[in-house]
Amino acid sequence: FFAVKPNSTFNMFLKYISLVILLGSTSYGANILGIIPTTSYSHQIAYAHLWKELSLRGHKVTTITSNPLKDPTLTNLTEIDVNWLYKYYDAVSNTLDMSISMWHIYDIWIQFMVFMSDEQLSYAPIQNLIHNKTNFDIVLVESFFPEFLGFAEIYKCPKILISSFQTNAYYHHAMGNPIHPLLHPDIMTPFYGALNFKERVTATLFGWYLSYFFSHKIIPEKEAILRKYFNVEATVEELVYDVDMLFINENPAVQEAKAVGPTTINIGGLRQPISPNSLPQEIQEYLDNATEGFIYFSLGTNIRSKDLDEQTLRTLNEVFEEVPYKVLWKFEADELPGKPENIKLIKWAPQQNVLSHPNIKLFITQAGLQSMEETITSEVPCVVIPIYADQEKNAKLMKRKGFAEIVERTPFLEKEELKKSHPGGYK
Repeated sequence: FFAVKPNSTFNMFLKYISLVILLGSTSYGANILGIIPTTSYSHQIAYAHLWKELSLRGHKVTTITSNPLKDPTLTNLTEIDVNWLYKYYDAVSNTLDMSISMWHIYDIWIQFMVFMSDEQLSYAPIQNLIHNKTNFDIVLVESFFPEFLGFAEIYKCPKILISSFQTNAYYHHAMGNPIHPLLHPDIMTPFYGALNFKERVTATLFGWYLSYFFSHKIIPEKEAILRKYFNVEATVEELVYDVDMLFINENPAVQEAKAVGPTTINIGGLRQPISPNSLPQEIQEYLDNATEGFIYFSLGTNIRSKDLDEQTLRTLNEVFEEVPYKVLWKFEADELPGKPENIKLIKWAPQQNVLSHPNIKLFITQAGLQSMEETITSEVPCVVIPIYADQEKNAKLMKRKGFAEIVERTPFLEKEELKKSHPGGYK
């Protein structure tokens, strides 16, 4: 319509607008260090999707993990693999009493966590992170291992604590969150909802005990590790109380609503999306052919059903033999004595895909957090056999929400209790 001279003001204006648009669309990727030292698949998988998405969105991510993704397409993701530490984890798991009480579990964990910290921080690739000239923009550390916050002190960068399930009062207090044991009993207590007098007394005493235990046992042990490997002036407690944010794998819409400050973020439900057609062909065909329905039995990744006592295994066999359904059982051994014909043993399966199968009738679970979340997503009724840690609290939550029944081991699994626990029976 009209001619524009090459050196006109209008031409310069176009160049200016183009520059503004280009600058406005520029993104800056961060160099992120993620540290999840716990050698447990359930702890690692809770954040695997986070590392993947951060790397896909242009950030450079380095992780210390016992379950690396090993995805060659994630070119921005560097993984320091400490999977070899599972040999120690398995040794501890094999000697762990399935009836361990809440009064002893933290004592066992601290011994194991100190050992694992020592092993990992002395590992050459992690030593390189301590002593090389790499600069990270932010450090995320699993809350069980606050001594690893020494990395943030070295790099002089913001630090975030992350927890793969509900965290305890020590970290809430560090963030300024008003947590009281009567309103929010510790995650390791078997209490949920309105407490009776005995439960209130027990929750309060355990809260006091845990406060003392953290101050006089856990923090001093962590302090010794920090001094051994990091040349920093700050103490573990100073590092924890100076944390910029706390991420908790908790959903207040499902679990307990808590009054927390703006630097505490609930990120419950952070799971890997279900991948279509990801069931192994043999399992897919077995479930597809279960036209009358099937039961899925799994005690998660930290509890091996092969280690259940002989009487409990016999009870499970007898009950499963009587049901008109097929049974898919996550069992870690090759053979199960007395196994009925309707049971198929597997050592692992993508659980979300199994629970999403249209033929499923029931999920028998230990009530781990990830299993509970996946059950809610898939809308599958449950029978819960809680073993230890947070599972009793989760089990009571699931029962109160109306999608689970609880079967206790007292000390053995009772056949009649298990038979009548399925919502609606087996008909």
